[in-house]
Parts: sequence; structure tokens; C-alpha cells
Amino acid sequence: MNPFLSSLSGKLAERWVATLVLPGALFIAAAVCAARLGHRSAFDLVSVTGWIVRETPRLPVAAAVFLLAGATATAMAAQAVGSLAEAVWTRPWRGPAAWLARGLVALRGRLFDRAAARAGVDPVSAYRPRHPAWIGERFRLLNARIAGQYHGLDLGLVWPRMWLLVPETVRTPVQAAESQFRSATRLVGWGVLYLGLGIYWYPAALAGIGTIAVGWSRARSTTATLTTLIEGTVDTHLDTIVTALGHTMPAAGFTGDLARRINDRLAKGD
Repeated sequence: MNPFLSSLSGKLAERWVATLVLPGALFIAAAVCAARLGHRSAFDLVSVTGWIVRETPRLPVAAAVFLLAGATATAMAAQAVGSLAEAVWTRPWRGPAAWLARGLVALRGRLFDRAAARAGVDPVSAYRPRHPAWIGERFRLLNARIAGQYHGLDLGLVWPRMWLLVPETVRTPVQAAESQFRSATRLVGWGVLYLGLGIYWYPAALAGIGTIAVGWSRARSTTATLTTLIEGTVDTHLDTIVTALGHTMPAAGFTGDLARRINDRLAKGD
């Protein structure tokens, strides 16, 4: 047991350093540059290095505590901002933002209609854009596609139960894609923090813009991967949840009656 706990604590420490301390320390270094240099002497890194070399030996313990605490605090702030970005991407826009959302949805709807006309297809109404953000629309389409294919089956009800039944070989790629999505949102959070620091030191603003762009791009690509994996898991393991709930898959395939019975049971009759 002791070797297992030692290994676990070692992995947690490595993850803590990689996700919190190192990015946070880099941000603290940028903050020091912003405070010491400003816009006028933005790239005078020699003077900043000399100041650190002179001041750190005077209060080594205080400097280490400041660095560790500051790095952890900024990492938590970046994670919080990333979570806010995820909420904007995936959840309905409320309040005054709803007006902007309606305009964006209308614009995306026109682009959708043009693409359908060029392709010569008559799209399903449920697949028309309804969310202002591409990522949120991709997750909404995941639910719509499952409901459309399986006669109204509610993915939100089925997925947690299916997750308990699928083998580890199926879970691993889904977990990896979800982890990459979370990393992308944190990267956007870091970009926003650097963008704010750019008010005092413009190189930080440039770094923030680039970081946000990379995080947004990664979030889009990992969303596409994650939704595809979830849909594929439902397609290939639907019989597992059907059997686990005491039903038999009809010879003709999944039916609307079976979907209604499963939804009713998992929703506890709501």
C-alpha cells in the first residue's frame, strides 16, 4: 500500500507543479516585468534580472513564499476565468447578453442556410443553429443527433448510467479529450490574465492575445473530438444500457416506445 500511496502522491505533486506552480511562476515573472519596466522600457530585461539578483538574497524565505503563493493564486484565477469562458461557450446567454445571442444565432442561421443551399440539401430543423457559440452549438447538436437517431432518447439521462457500464478502453479516450478541453479553457484563462497585465506592460498583451487564440483553437478541436467520441460510445454501447435496465433490444432496432420507457425510468417519472 505504501508504494502505491507514494506513487500517487508523486503524480499529484507533478501535476500540481505542471498545472499551477510553473505557469503561475511565469505569470509572476511577467508581473514583475510590468511593475519594473512599464511600456517605455518594455524589453529592458537586464535591469529586471539585476534587480531580482540583488533583492532575492535579502529575504529568500519571503521571496519563496511570495512566489509559491502568488503562483498558486494566479493559477486558481486562471482556472476560474477559464470556467467562465466555458460557461459562455456552452450555456444559454441570459439577461442583456440574450439580445446579442439572438443576433449571433440569426447570423449563424443565415450562414447555415447558405451552406445547405450550396450543398443542395434540406436540413433537419433540429440541426439549425440555436446557440451563439460554436462550442455550445456542437454540444447541443450532440443531444439533438442522439434524440433524432434514437426516437427522442435523452442523452443527459442516459450518458451517466452508460458511463458506469462501458469498459476502461472506451473511457480512456473520452477522458483524455475532456482533459484536453479543460486544459484549453485554462489556457484561455491565462490569456485573459496576461491581457489584463498588458495594461501596464504591452508585451503581456501580445502574449495574452496569442494565448487566447491558441486556447480557443484547441477548445474547438477538442470539442469536436469529445462530442464525436461520446456519440460513438452511445452508438456502439446502447445495447449495454438497454440490457442493464432490463429491456431487450427489438429485432427491428431501437424504437420510440423503448426510448420513452428508458427516459421515463431514468427521469423517475418526471
